[in-house]
Amino acid sequence: MKRTAVTVFCALVVSIVAVLVSAVGSAEERPAATERTNDDVVGASIVAPTQWLVERERYTYDDTYGYTLWRPDSGAPHEHGGTPAVRVALAYGLRPAQIEAKVRERLAEYPELPMKRETVGVAKKRHKGVAVGPIPGSTPSTEVYVAVGGRVYRINVYAERPGREGLEAADERLLSGMRFYPPSRPVSSLGLPDANAPEALYASGGPDLATLERSARGEVQAGTTEEEPEATFGAASSSGTEETRIKEGCWRAKLDFFFQTQLDKYANSDPDDGIPTGRTIVGKPNYWNEYTHGSLGYGRCTEPYYTNDKFAVDYPFDRGDALFSPFRCGTVTFAGRNITHKDYGILVSIKACNGGKYVSLSAHLDSLARGIQQGAEVDRRTVIGYAGDTGGGDIPVGPVHLHQAHYRYPSYNPDGSPYGGAGLKVVRHRYFRGDGGTHTFGWKVKPGIKAKGSRISY
Repeated sequence: MKRTAVTVFCALVVSIVAVLVSAVGSAEERPAATERTNDDVVGASIVAPTQWLVERERYTYDDTYGYTLWRPDSGAPHEHGGTPAVRVALAYGLRPAQIEAKVRERLAEYPELPMKRETVGVAKKRHKGVAVGPIPGSTPSTEVYVAVGGRVYRINVYAERPGREGLEAADERLLSGMRFYPPSRPVSSLGLPDANAPEALYASGGPDLATLERSARGEVQAGTTEEEPEATFGAASSSGTEETRIKEGCWRAKLDFFFQTQLDKYANSDPDDGIPTGRTIVGKPNYWNEYTHGSLGYGRCTEPYYTNDKFAVDYPFDRGDALFSPFRCGTVTFAGRNITHKDYGILVSIKACNGGKYVSLSAHLDSLARGIQQGAEVDRRTVIGYAGDTGGGDIPVGPVHLHQAHYRYPSYNPDGSPYGGAGLKVVRHRYFRGDGGTHTFGWKVKPGIKAKGSRISY
């Protein structure tokens, strides 16, 4: 198990108590399990496979605090770490009498989804819990609320294949392996910020770099003699550039639609990173259908509960590189962290100024730029944040990189984070080297095509 020393958690113990075998099934049927205990503040432990990793949360989320168990890397040829399996949290802002109202509220938030409410037993004492879900996002989960000793726990069970059938047998075994203890001190004694508090999201430094980046991009545009082309956001033309529905239900954007590079001339300036300053690499480590989100199960096209990242693209950066809006005009729908997109870390979602048809998601940011929050209007010179590797707690998401996805008509969680809709393949990428050009993306190497491993400029 990977352990990271965090000073603020010196009194917060996630200890290995004993190696157990679940009472459900024999040792041959189930792998060895370890009891992870966090009874100092949360007051709950859970039995889980020994290879799962523990994330000791550095923040609170919406008046909840807890820990998350992550499934480890699958060994597939990617560098996106594991996926969350279960989060056990004390909902210190919720009273037992408020559970039913909370569940009804969650059901009302997703009228278009066939969500399910069910009663479940939690722990060996079979405490009565109420499960509702799946709650959609990049990592959908079923939320389980259970009252113990006057406290309320919110347990997010991240099923590998969520559906309307409710909790699966493996999920119920997880819940049955829980134990609860009276916490010895309150969450407030940890002095942790909320996950979306300014001090947890925004860079304390870097405004000078952001100013330089915006200025550099503005200078290039101002020095361009030809009239700068604009992305077409209106009705499809009759010139054969209509958006097209492609395999598995994804869509390819109109051929005269482009998004802009999210880097500038200071990007990847580290002389040891092997990338020329002012450039990055397409699809490192992942790119359309080749060791990529799609073939590893991360990329879906039309799943109603997920972000459909079939055609997401990754770009390596140096930590702290400024990242721009991919749209020339748009509105931020979400900026920060949440539980429904826990594996994305800090993310920014932007709705383009084309009637809300196209929406972007930029993930794994180290921090946000000042002013980037829900409702903020952005343009091609807006720095939205800084490159990083945030994601699954102590589980690495690979080298510092930007995960960039686009969607067609997605739905939104109450906080504005996207899910559903259809995955969008954008094949043109506007850059700013002074000649008014665009990169054209494709999977296979051809003249004029930027395929996996190609260098692109700002």
